[in-house]
Formats: sequence, structure tokens, C-alpha cells
Amino acid sequence: MGPVVAFLAGLIAVVNGALNLAVATGGPGTGNGVIGAAAALVLGLIAMALAGLALIRSRRTATPD
Repeated sequence: MGPVVAFLAGLIAVVNGALNLAVATGGPGTGNGVIGAAAALVLGLIAMALAGLALIRSRRTATPD
């Protein structure tokens, strides 16, 4: 269940980051959170990739022989 939660948290971070970047009117240093949104987008993608790898690995080891 842990990889699923990590995947969903990463997805939420990606959506939040993308929405914040889409509606931000200024650039970095304007107080609109552009840097934080970009970081959320990148870290969310990394979290989703790692969670996907964990899901694949857990499914492979959980199958009975």
C-alpha cells in the first residue's frame, strides 16, 4: 500500500505544481511561488517514477512460485 500512497502523493504534487505554474503571473522572485511550483512539479515526477518502480518490484516478488 505504501507505493500506491507515494504514487498518489506524487500525482497530487505534479497537479498542484502545474496548476500553480499555469496561473502565476510573475517570474521567480515575485512572490507568486513559481520556484516552489517548479520544485513540486519535478519532485512529484520523481516520486511517481520511484513509486512506479516500487510497485513493479512489489508485484514481481509477491507472486507465488
